[in-house]
Amino acid sequence: MSTGGSSRRSPRRKRGHLARSKQRRLKAGSRGAYPFGLPELGSGEAPQEKIEEAAAAILPARPAEPGSERAEPPGRKKAPEPPAARLTPEEKELRRKRAQLTMLEGELTRQELRLANLRADMLPFEARYYRRIGIRCARLDQLEAEIAEIEASLNPENQGAQVSARRARQRAERSREAVRRKMSEGGFHPPAGLKRLYHAVARRVHPDFGEDPTDRDLRARLMAHANRAYRRSDERRLRAIVSEYEFGPEVVRGEGTPLDLVRVIRKITLVRGRLGEIDEEMEQTRSSDLFRFKARVEAGEKQGRDLFKEVAVAVNASILKALQKRKHLIAAAKAADAASDGVEGKSPENAPASGFARGCAAE
Repeated sequence: MSTGGSSRRSPRRKRGHLARSKQRRLKAGSRGAYPFGLPELGSGEAPQEKIEEAAAAILPARPAEPGSERAEPPGRKKAPEPPAARLTPEEKELRRKRAQLTMLEGELTRQELRLANLRADMLPFEARYYRRIGIRCARLDQLEAEIAEIEASLNPENQGAQVSARRARQRAERSREAVRRKMSEGGFHPPAGLKRLYHAVARRVHPDFGEDPTDRDLRARLMAHANRAYRRSDERRLRAIVSEYEFGPEVVRGEGTPLDLVRVIRKITLVRGRLGEIDEEMEQTRSSDLFRFKARVEAGEKQGRDLFKEVAVAVNASILKALQKRKHLIAAAKAADAASDGVEGKSPENAPASGFARGCAAE
């Protein structure tokens, strides 16, 4: 009977025996899984590496994982991209500016849509306002201007009364012009200053004056913008259109990276300018009295109130008070005229009214 120590295998012999057994099992099992079999596993390579090589030879190649260091299989070569180190400083700047322009153009598209929706939302409300309230407010402004002018005529030495009369008349003229534009049967009636500006823009960018097809296409696009700005009475946009033509990217002719960079920078400047115009117009609209009144009307409708009717009733009451005040002032002006004529030897009954008293009495 052998001793326990002689029957045991040494650790080194045991590891060799296990390795050979594992190789035989892998070789026997692989012949049923792969029709072409696997190459013999030598002692110089790890078994897993041989299996991967055999699988790659007979199985379709799997796409490499992002960031993987595994090389692409033969026959699948990816087109190399020029490394950034090979780009010139101008090319690097051009790439950066184009990315910036793409971002700004996307923002401009979104802002133009918001502005168009805001205009479309305000137009019907504005027409409703002028029909029901605006025309009454213009009448009230006219009466207040007449009252201020009569008071100024009764106090010619009072400089404050003279200034108040001029301001009241200017306010009445603005109200009358606004109502005339909105309520006129002929539709659009631009003021003379806007007409002159539009004609100047048309002479500068009209397509008939284009030098070549590219220039005519640019002029046609800008002329369409000018027509829309003219219909909206947008003087600022009309002036910007001329600057866009004279300093736009299309003015730069030629090829090459430096010229491309100049064109992209000009486009960025124009897009930023337009974004500023849109922001300003939207801010002016949202801070206007009409926009705030619209919010009040919508809130009142949820509560079952008709703010248009309430405001119209209030304005009518103010108009009646102004009519009464004007009547008393006209009587006072006639009495003052009669008194001054009496001092000169004329009887008050036969003395004709003069100044604002005669003008208001004629109404």
